[in-house]
Amino acid sequence: MKMNKKLNINKTMIAVVSLSIIQVAVMSGILIYDILTKENLPLFRRFEPFDFLFLGIIIVMFINSFISLRDRRIFIQTDQQYEVLKETLERVEKLNHTLKAQRHDFLNHLQVVYGLMEMEEYKDAREYIDKVYSDIQKVGKVLKTSNPAVNALLQAKMLSAEKRNITLSLRVASSLKELKIPSWEVCRVLGNIVDNAMDALMDAKEEKWIRIEISEDLKYYRFLVGDNGSPVNKEIIEKIFEPGFTTKGENGQGMGLAICKEILSCYNGGITVRSDEQETVFEVFVPK
Repeated sequence: MKMNKKLNINKTMIAVVSLSIIQVAVMSGILIYDILTKENLPLFRRFEPFDFLFLGIIIVMFINSFISLRDRRIFIQTDQQYEVLKETLERVEKLNHTLKAQRHDFLNHLQVVYGLMEMEEYKDAREYIDKVYSDIQKVGKVLKTSNPAVNALLQAKMLSAEKRNITLSLRVASSLKELKIPSWEVCRVLGNIVDNAMDALMDAKEEKWIRIEISEDLKYYRFLVGDNGSPVNKEIIEKIFEPGFTTKGENGQGMGLAICKEILSCYNGGITVRSDEQETVFEVFVPK
């Protein structure tokens, strides 16, 4: 039987610490009770080898609880990495499936075009080629980096933008071959920023667009995401990277950009934002 329930790290840690506290309290109570029942003896003679064993166990359990609390953050980060890796693998699988489908259909497309040209239906042949080429070009745009996870993420975001009637333009001028950040971390950063851009366009009435640019210079790899959504107020532009700060009301958790900044700082990178009436632009830079 396949288990569908996912382990909740926070609840697990709370349960472990609570159980440890209960055990410490019970054993401390037993130790204190044992000592108090020997009130007719001097204090130094009330402690027996059994009592010292109890005391040692209590100290070990207390230390174990402290270590569990200290390692809680590591467990949470590992759990988040697992989720990102899982999503990345699913995206790569979908992209691979798309490529296989295009390869499988390529001969059929050639046969259709050849048949139309044989019948001198040149207009229909051209329209058919335009449609097929457009589909191939969409996938071709995201295959310009040497990072399969980033390619798959870009493909997923292009499909998501298309469903939301958002025009997404992509310019890739770097293969990211020597990028030092792990693939799943790059996907977390870029995915969060693109998702924020899409959310910013949710209520836009005019033509909605997002542009993504991936490039590099002598010192940095650069990722730029711009959108024509509502500008970010100057009063809060410095706060958007703070944990818990959100402009989405009850629908937001305020952790996306904070996570991006934290990840980038671990690799001596950074993120900047500028916003006006024409465009809001987030730019990520990672040193080579």
